[in-house]
Amino acid sequence: MAHLPSLQTLRAFQAAGRLQSYSKAAHELGLTHSAVSHRIRELEQQLGVTLFRRVGNTMTLTTEGSQLFGKITQGLSLLEDAFGAASPSVHATARTIVVSSVPSMASTWLYRRLAEFREAHPGIDVELRVSERLSDYKREKIDVGIRLGAGGWEGLNAIRLFDEALSPVCTPAYRDTLQLRTPADLQRATLLRNVWTPWVRWFRAAGLNWPEPSSGPMFDDSPLMLRAALDGQGVALGRHWLAVDELRAGRLVMPFKVTVRDDFQYWVVWPTGRTANPDAALLRAWLQAQAAAETHPCPLDEASSTDPG
Repeated sequence: MAHLPSLQTLRAFQAAGRLQSYSKAAHELGLTHSAVSHRIRELEQQLGVTLFRRVGNTMTLTTEGSQLFGKITQGLSLLEDAFGAASPSVHATARTIVVSSVPSMASTWLYRRLAEFREAHPGIDVELRVSERLSDYKREKIDVGIRLGAGGWEGLNAIRLFDEALSPVCTPAYRDTLQLRTPADLQRATLLRNVWTPWVRWFRAAGLNWPEPSSGPMFDDSPLMLRAALDGQGVALGRHWLAVDELRAGRLVMPFKVTVRDDFQYWVVWPTGRTANPDAALLRAWLQAQAAAETHPCPLDEASSTDPG
């Protein structure tokens, strides 16, 4: 397996993608900035693709980088599950919160806020586990979870973080080039598709009698679809809380005011009937405060509500 990158190289890439910064990745891993940069450059040369591009003061994953990020994050998580108990991390601290999250939220809103939590509470470490499945929190000793759904999970306490809504998003350049001024102008656009967020509901809310698109790039990962929109590949029907930082930075825009309320919400969950980790309670309260203080990119009281059928 001489062709495989080293574990240090994979960790450097994963940390840089998660933190959107070579410097922060270097600090987290105890390396120099040049060492992280060198390892990522070697990985790019080996794969023959560009993994990052600089956007302002951040290093943003390209489409290829986002695909690799998801696979490496999953692989490292499996390795940590396999060896974590027998070989504790040298970075482990006496105070650790184990957090589980759906991948879409883990790679967007949540990981930036967890970084801010660690800065505010340097004596507490956070272990983030990314999974689509609803884990066995008691058996896997998970303290806090972030889930997308309707709530009411057996064996879990749940507090709603925020509602979710959907609206078309694209880059300002794409909007201006195609002159997207009214919803009907989308007939000139490439529509990026995701099986979990069908377009037809938004079409109805916008007064368009259009069927579900049968062509256009298809993604099974919402953040990856947003990356494609950032690359100017088309218009995505984006979840607002996944796109919120890109919208606030102006890298993505919502060309129309029509918004559809999603059927699901984001929740903070934690197991019932187990002695609570006091630091986990602190994190839950902190995440609730962060969510309450956030200004929604499109206020939900202005959002169109459609029947889920």
